Amino acid sequence: MITKVTARNNKITPVELLNQKFGNKINLGNFADAVFTDAAFKNVAGIANLPMKAPVMQVLMENCIVSKYLKQFVPDRSVCFVEEGQKFYIVLEDGQKIEVPEDVNKALKATVSDVKHWAGYLTEDGEHVIDLLKPAPGPHFYVNLLIGNRLGFKRTLQTTPKSVVDRFGRGSFRSHAATQVLATRFDMRQEENGFPANRQFYLYEDGKQIFYSALIDDNIVEATCKHSCNRTVIKYKTACNLEITRTIFLVPHKKGFPLATELQRIEIKNASDKARNLSITYTGMFGTGAVHAIFEDVTYTNVIMQSAALYNDKGEFIGITPDYYPEEFKQDTRFVTMIVRNGDEKSFPQSFCTDYNDFVGTGTLEHPAGGCNLNNKLNRKGPGFFALGAPFTVEPGKTVIIDTFTGLSSSKDNENYSDAVMLRELDNLLRYFEKSESVEETLNEIINFHENYGKYFQFNTGNKLFDSGFNRNLAFQVLYQTFMSRSFGQTQKGYREIGFREIQDLFASMYYFINIGYQDFVKELLFEWTANVYKMGYANHNFYWVGKQPGLYSDDSLWLLQAYYRYIIYTKDTSVLNEEVPVADGNNEKRAVRETLKAIIQYSACISVGDHGLPLLDLADWNDCLKIASNSIDGATKEKLYYEQLKKTNGKYGDRFMSDYSESVMNAFLLKLAIDHLAEIATLDNDTQLAQQMSELSKEVTDRIQKHAWKENFFARVLINRYKDGSYTYLGAKGDKLSADPNIDGVYFLNSFAWSVLSDVATDEQIAIMVDVIKKHLLTPYGLRLVTPADLNKIANDTATGHYFFGDRENGAVFKHASMMAVAALIKAAKKVKDNELAKEMARIAYFMIDLVLPYKNLENPFQVAGNPRICTQYINTDTGENIGPLLSGTATWLNLNLISLAGIEYTRDGISFNPILREEETQLNFTLKAPKCSYKFSITKPVGFARMESSEYELFVDGQKIDNTVIPMYTDEKEHIVTLKFK
Repeated sequence: MITKVTARNNKITPVELLNQKFGNKINLGNFADAVFTDAAFKNVAGIANLPMKAPVMQVLMENCIVSKYLKQFVPDRSVCFVEEGQKFYIVLEDGQKIEVPEDVNKALKATVSDVKHWAGYLTEDGEHVIDLLKPAPGPHFYVNLLIGNRLGFKRTLQTTPKSVVDRFGRGSFRSHAATQVLATRFDMRQEENGFPANRQFYLYEDGKQIFYSALIDDNIVEATCKHSCNRTVIKYKTACNLEITRTIFLVPHKKGFPLATELQRIEIKNASDKARNLSITYTGMFGTGAVHAIFEDVTYTNVIMQSAALYNDKGEFIGITPDYYPEEFKQDTRFVTMIVRNGDEKSFPQSFCTDYNDFVGTGTLEHPAGGCNLNNKLNRKGPGFFALGAPFTVEPGKTVIIDTFTGLSSSKDNENYSDAVMLRELDNLLRYFEKSESVEETLNEIINFHENYGKYFQFNTGNKLFDSGFNRNLAFQVLYQTFMSRSFGQTQKGYREIGFREIQDLFASMYYFINIGYQDFVKELLFEWTANVYKMGYANHNFYWVGKQPGLYSDDSLWLLQAYYRYIIYTKDTSVLNEEVPVADGNNEKRAVRETLKAIIQYSACISVGDHGLPLLDLADWNDCLKIASNSIDGATKEKLYYEQLKKTNGKYGDRFMSDYSESVMNAFLLKLAIDHLAEIATLDNDTQLAQQMSELSKEVTDRIQKHAWKENFFARVLINRYKDGSYTYLGAKGDKLSADPNIDGVYFLNSFAWSVLSDVATDEQIAIMVDVIKKHLLTPYGLRLVTPADLNKIANDTATGHYFFGDRENGAVFKHASMMAVAALIKAAKKVKDNELAKEMARIAYFMIDLVLPYKNLENPFQVAGNPRICTQYINTDTGENIGPLLSGTATWLNLNLISLAGIEYTRDGISFNPILREEETQLNFTLKAPKCSYKFSITKPVGFARMESSEYELFVDGQKIDNTVIPMYTDEKEHIVTLKFK
């Protein structure tokens, strides 16, 4: 009888087996590591007393000295290495202890002593310093994100360039939307984002390869990578006395430049005492214009292009560009060029290759046969591989600099586009960077921009990792995500477009932009989303240049209200409500923003509602995997049927669309919040009629939710209307009959709690009940999971339970985006509920979850956690604790908002509502806040323990004057104001 053992049902891990066999013989310590030595999982080889959890045995097995020694003992029995004094011993199952030979001892000591350095470290400025010779904890861990700067230029949201760079400089580079400049690698491995030749180079001496930038060989003595905000620096020292430095960044856009340009500066210093005659070969792979053909007809992507060489007005060869045939692909033109700077001399490449097969020949990418002598052959077909070669001599103690420019010109930046435009823009670029100092000046421009951008909010806690993690890295990630679809990052290789959920990133970044003078830019972004709302009030789920999936996902347009609310409350700019913006229907029709916001409310509260008066779920709401109804329709279809219904029934516009579709309770909460936001906006705008209408509607929607969605111990997630026999009437609370765990009486969704609180629907009593349920069923050692085990296959066939193992992604993982929404709710409730013990408990859970999301915490246990130490990832698997991608999500945005909320900052019509909640062990918190026309220094002191404005005694001072309320004015005097809060 054949049996099957899977990774999840295998009952024992190597470390557990090691503990069974040796736990009573030796002290294994807090951390041990082991590997199975046989396929039957009967024996292990392990090592005890490690400084941290790490794959030490895997590394040791790759060491020929250690593996040769082990072979005399395994696989027939288990063994364990243990250190006593300065010597290592191998312990056998029978307890026999044997001192290992000196060469093995040396190898073991070298490996174990180095473990704590494997993941690198963070500097006080939040830069990740990485040793290229060490193993990688996970696919995201050693990755950086780069972004261009097109602020002040048109179509900024979609034309801002972006790159992903790993520790060897590999990865892809996109210009506008999903257009690839350097190609993504469509490989099954998460670790490979870009084509592996991207941004890489070789050095040759006397025809022999002595260096390859993505290879650690015997010639490499030392190699480090330092990822900083918007730049990566990689350094190598070779045994042959070369010191090589690579600096990679995206060039901020200037008038007349190509739309997107990535610059890599390569500095080669001769640390020897003799002149070196070297040559460099620089490589990459251009992206294709026919992106989707990659999935269907790769031959097509090759035969529609040819390679072309570029020459300057002196007739010098300067670089390569791919030339596409179909007219639609001629609207984007890629290029690569290179400047060699040797003292006062400046030259361009001397040779090229455009055929990957010719380049590699009988060798490999690491050691290409044609890498030294490029064949200078233009090819009639693709792919868009390129290699540029240049010889140079570097004198002793001197440095040669090679600046490479890879980029793209596009019709998206020039309506009268042609190849001549690219040639002109490239000429402008090269003239700008003719002097070497221009590169340093540009890099300083990037650094200074981020320093200035981050000044909006700066923590000064004394914890350097926390301060730099928030002030620099988190601020940068929120900036980056403002311009990004969720589909770009190390493990995301697809083409998902920007959608309405991405507007959540603007919730955080708008304050940063406004404070560096880009208020009009924020408005332009808001208008771009607004223009994707249809006249009826539903929205395009995704859009780049053309909107897609209209009204398919029902939460989309509701997020827009939150964005406008934040903008208007902060700036007091109600004139934005009167701005005319196109509707998504087309026909050149426009309407005022105010009317669009009202249409969204009417559609979601009156028209697209179900039997209980709550918004329809449609294909899904915020949770893409919540596809309960297989027969859902999109907005355009619904609109057509709706008008037929009105005609047939002699109804009036605003009547309910009749259906038995399911209703989204989360959307009901989003709707209620949107209504309240519009009421606040209307009040600020002195539109008393609209404010009154919204106030009444808010109460009505709240009543509907309380009547139909509260199910004894939790708010439901979905109300189900299609089962006429009443077999299933709701999902997401006690008694829904859909739990996959017999010990849990229903399915519980975290977002039902989060948004019931954030929308001010849940009462104190309901909050207390739900917190108990959360603690019992959703709180895990790795955070707040999204949902308890659910058997949604009973009612649908395209949900999370059909797509993922439990514990992964939407099926029971810690979905950090949702967890941070829940933290926002916990913080809000902790500030206002009457029960002080409940408030304390919610604050504890909030900080517990935040500590699991703060990226720098990943360095405490990198080989289990595996998330990036500078950039938030999206999921945590609740079985293993592994942080899983993608890098881009709402996690960073909501973490930013939560930390600012915990510091006490909330903007209202009247100013800053100051209401902080510090950690219980904290006694002091200092931070600075920049407003458009003033700045603040905040200082909070308190005794050890839980304190909050609602139930603690305190004194609040502004500029030395005690104030009796908690609202701090938003001053316009251009001065700095001192705010001091003292809890007694």
